[in-house]
Amino acid sequence: MSFLHPGWLMLALILPLIILGAVLAYRRRSKAWRQLVAPRLRTQLVREAPQTRRWISLSLGLLGCALIIAAIARPYQGKTTTTEQVNTRNILIAVDTSRSMLVKDGSPDRIATAKAMALELTNTFSNDRIGIIAFSGNSLLLAPLTIDHSSVRDTIGQLDTRIIPSGGSNIAAAVKTAFKTFSKIGHRSNALIIISDGENHNKTIDSIAEQISNGKCAISTVGVGSKEGDMIPDALSPDGKFRDVRGNAVHSRMIPDALIQLASAGGGIFTEANSNAPSAIRDSLAFLESNEQESLQISLPNEKYPWFLIPAILCLISSIIVRSNILSSAKHAPITACLLLVFTPNDIHAATNLERATSAYENKDFETALSSFEAALDQTKGDDRHTIEFSIGSTAYRLKNWPTASRYFSNALLSPNKGLCEAAHYNMGNTLFQSAWSMFKTAKETDQPQAKTQTFQLENLTAAITQLEDAISHYSATIDLNVEHKDAQHNRAEAEKLLKQLKDQQKQKGDQPKQGKDDKPKDKGDKPKDKGDKPDQKSNGSQQSDKPQQGDQDKPPEKPNDGDGQKPDQRDKPAPPNKPQKQQPGETDEAYAARILKENADSETRPVKSQFLRVRRTTKDW
Repeated sequence: MSFLHPGWLMLALILPLIILGAVLAYRRRSKAWRQLVAPRLRTQLVREAPQTRRWISLSLGLLGCALIIAAIARPYQGKTTTTEQVNTRNILIAVDTSRSMLVKDGSPDRIATAKAMALELTNTFSNDRIGIIAFSGNSLLLAPLTIDHSSVRDTIGQLDTRIIPSGGSNIAAAVKTAFKTFSKIGHRSNALIIISDGENHNKTIDSIAEQISNGKCAISTVGVGSKEGDMIPDALSPDGKFRDVRGNAVHSRMIPDALIQLASAGGGIFTEANSNAPSAIRDSLAFLESNEQESLQISLPNEKYPWFLIPAILCLISSIIVRSNILSSAKHAPITACLLLVFTPNDIHAATNLERATSAYENKDFETALSSFEAALDQTKGDDRHTIEFSIGSTAYRLKNWPTASRYFSNALLSPNKGLCEAAHYNMGNTLFQSAWSMFKTAKETDQPQAKTQTFQLENLTAAITQLEDAISHYSATIDLNVEHKDAQHNRAEAEKLLKQLKDQQKQKGDQPKQGKDDKPKDKGDKPKDKGDKPDQKSNGSQQSDKPQQGDQDKPPEKPNDGDGQKPDQRDKPAPPNKPQKQQPGETDEAYAARILKENADSETRPVKSQFLRVRRTTKDW
């Protein structure tokens, strides 16, 4: 007899230690009561229990543990070899992974519907060789033809719209990849099943259909999506909609024309994705003959673990019965308490942290509230995390910790709750506005009466402009979700006003490098309205009452000095190279050539400005 996992047998080394501990404990206990009671009174005061039951119970328990260890090691005796004759067909499943498959007119979207349909087809053709092709702008054979359907299912589970970087939808490329794969095998029973929404941005579908008609490959197609369609989502877009190169939101719907044409050319059928689609496709491909493959031999060990497990259970039960007093509630109270602590749901701890955080927030102890909310977040799963993330952002906003507030408000934007998304967008805009506002620094008071001014550092100007632009986009997203949000409309107007002034100031800084005393733009807009709510409410961000003061405007800046009288655009212009001189008397040809090369060497040693390569998007990349 052998063991599949012999390493578990090392646990048997613990059993002698248990025996040694039991013997020492018995001797210590016996010695203790003998010292307490006089020998002449032992017969009257002490009735010694028979130790036979104790040692029998211990022996049965140890034997049961030893048998359990042996069962865990999975003992077996010999192996059984079975031979299976496999008759298969070659079936490739091509799944559309273009961006249009993200449209949520399926359950929940087209790509999820396509993956579910591919899994059902894998189960339907359980005796055939199956491979997986993913295609969008290009196509890729992800899983070669195999009878190992578990690996095929793993490949299907990894499909998403980012698996192929090139955009677009090229059904013809998937057909070509299938033909290339079938040509390497040489069998005649080949079939291709295409799962797509039917959008085809390649104009070679007619020629491909003609090749299919002349070939020996059966093709069936499955359409996913609805004929009404919906907008293509884009998580990176402020309004959540994908836009083409012209800036127009893209509406996608199922177009079955190309799928019907390919199915007709391949002798198969076209069907929409539903519960009857797998059986309909199976019937359409029934005419394909199965190819006899090599025999498959499978060797399985004859496991004998029940021989050890059943006696182990009986020994443990017998041990408990022999020494039944160990079942007393007093001895098991600590064990019960430990089990209650171990199996206490995390939700109870999370609820306690939420109550502590809410109480601290109401008492304006924002530091304690922040730490309690973060502890509750670690113990919370699902969509409730977004609510707690919003609460953390609100608490960090109260503490003027703009980076933390921005990070958690950004996470709350992923919530499926429309009300929470609206509040997160609004508070995100307030946070970015406050972050930009905090870049204004007040100058220190001096001894001169008129020296109290406010200045703005030039190096932070670009960062402030960027944050204001982001704040405006979040205010706009709030208004898109709720057109009656007056505070968002007011704050967006103030942010746009301040942004315009900062951009004008940036332009002046670029034209006039040396400004006067005050570079701060005048007439900044008011700080954004923000009505503070409790962190557990899906509403607007925290309220700030301290408004930065506006700076005084000094005299206009002086005209920058142009240096040596050159125009500004000529200062850094390199001087033209000197004309090469003629060969001097007595100068050799080699020396003359070396001097000419030195005089005409490139004197420009400054680093070359980096140039970013812009990848041109295709007209249709969805």
